[in-house]
Amino acid sequence: MLGPFSIAVIALISTGIVDTIYLGRLEDPDRPRLAIMALAALGFAFPISFIGNSANIGLGAGTMSAVSRALGQGDPGKAKRHAAAAILLGLFVMSILVSLMLLAAPNILPVAGASGEVASMAFGYLLIIMPGLVLVSVASMSNNILRAGGEALLPSSIMILGALVNIILDPFLIFGWGPFPRMELQGAALATLVGNAIGAAYGFYIVLFRRKAIDFIGMTFTSMRHAWSIIGQVGVPAAGTNIIVPVATFVAVAIVGNVLGETDVAAFTVASRAELISVGLLYALSACIGAITGRNGGAGKTERVREAFRVCYLICIVWGTVLAVLLALFAPQIARIFTSDEILIAKIIPYFYIVPVTVFAYGFVFVSAAGLNALGRPLFGLVYTIIRSLILYVGLIAIGVWTAGLIGAFVGVAIANVVSGIIAIYWTLKKAPMTAKES
Repeated sequence: MLGPFSIAVIALISTGIVDTIYLGRLEDPDRPRLAIMALAALGFAFPISFIGNSANIGLGAGTMSAVSRALGQGDPGKAKRHAAAAILLGLFVMSILVSLMLLAAPNILPVAGASGEVASMAFGYLLIIMPGLVLVSVASMSNNILRAGGEALLPSSIMILGALVNIILDPFLIFGWGPFPRMELQGAALATLVGNAIGAAYGFYIVLFRRKAIDFIGMTFTSMRHAWSIIGQVGVPAAGTNIIVPVATFVAVAIVGNVLGETDVAAFTVASRAELISVGLLYALSACIGAITGRNGGAGKTERVREAFRVCYLICIVWGTVLAVLLALFAPQIARIFTSDEILIAKIIPYFYIVPVTVFAYGFVFVSAAGLNALGRPLFGLVYTIIRSLILYVGLIAIGVWTAGLIGAFVGVAIANVVSGIIAIYWTLKKAPMTAKES
């Protein structure tokens, strides 16, 4: 499963990287700091939009857990009813969440340090990209329904299609190529919205017509209520687990923005996007492990569940080591891909020598959470993420920023990764049950 998902996750991650590269090259004689302002606005807006994405990821984890356990217990009819209910749940929850977040955004952005034109740019970005998260829920649920059955190619194709549309549209909408208007940061948001819509339509077509993996006709109110309960038992804590990460990122951006300034927020934003290069395969790994642990846990094969965790931890170590070496060797060249501003480049480069060498340990955290979510045990992942993101990440970044500026923030991230990774691997292998709760 990892091969196709690696390609899909890299394609998905590439959309954020491409956005950052294009925005870092915006020029306007009347606004000489346009690129820095755009990157800073993206940095302020991204954690807010990622909260919505994290809710989708959490609901998707609940969907995979419910469907994979039903399949592992030999009940495909129940799996189809769970899958249909999951899509309706995603649309319902995300419609409410997105509306509330858009209402709150104008009051949240100034808290992070966004002001003036930067705050206006960030809110304009959110106005376009946030409604698209309702459509993302359909793509996310469809993806997880297919992955719960052990499929890799079709769910990967959903992610790849949406990402390719996004990447192709980016330069036309950001720079105003051809007949398109120059929309700058809002153009990046619109490209993402269109890509999400196309990916959602394609994913729904696959699960409804091609795989017939969802059953709305056989779904009753009672079965839907039962499915929402099963999905929610994992999905709500998993959504909370995933939402913690962007909330912590928002707090970190607020610390950097209020203590250091917009240029440092722009550099922190670019560094965070560059981090996606090193964690791409590990995100794909976390997307795969749930299908294995859920199916085998549902069938009572606990030793296979434990072995899945061991293999995934080894992959984290190997991949993290290789990427850390490559990113350190080519740090200046990578920084210049994102921006031509020498001040930003100088601030970004230290990140590549400090953080990537610890990414393998961060991989332990979200691989452990994903594997245990599929077993119907989401509280482990919730605790791991609270320790890593709310306690260590935020606390150590705050200490680092106040004592050593942006480099101190990078050191704080690295320490948070290592300590939380050690906790996750020890507790999962030594303390966590390897059995699955009934779906």
